[in-house]
Amino acid sequence: MKIYPSLRLLWAALVVSAVTGLGSLFPENGVSLAASILNLAAYGVVLYILHRLSEESARFGRAFSCQLISLVLSILALACTFMGTSDMMVHFMVLLMVTGSLFSLISQYHMYWALDERVIPCGYAYPARRIRWCFYTPLIGAVAASFIQTLFYQNPAALVVQLVCQLAPLVLLWQYLRAVKNREDDPLHM
Repeated sequence: MKIYPSLRLLWAALVVSAVTGLGSLFPENGVSLAASILNLAAYGVVLYILHRLSEESARFGRAFSCQLISLVLSILALACTFMGTSDMMVHFMVLLMVTGSLFSLISQYHMYWALDERVIPCGYAYPARRIRWCFYTPLIGAVAASFIQTLFYQNPAALVVQLVCQLAPLVLLWQYLRAVKNREDDPLHM
């Protein structure tokens, strides 16, 4: 099965998700809520793509299952924002968000490892294990930004580090996408 069309749509959804992630920088509730809804829609597209790719490998299937749980928990957390602001509801919403984020992280792990497992057997002109940095880089960026924020209160360098580490996976996935397209367009050329 040719996976380039699915990966192109995946990349576009991740771009939308990265852009809407900037909505959390604005303190206004309307902007933040709209960004959250667009982000959920982008991850709904990712869920659809993982469903289509789940026939390709068991890892894609696990990524789909975890992404489905993450999306459901995120929708429930968003619904909790409309149900009131009692302490119990806020704690429940935070619990849903954290659990959803963990399942999203597990989904990304399986997705990027599934993409990496295709590099050598499919003959992509892409270094093995490089796509895994799409998983590592945002984690490293979050830890580094937290460390910078802890040492230097409200330092803009923390935001820059986090933004660079959020954009790096888009660049790596774009390079992977080009390698897949080249291979699928010319399957006889090694």
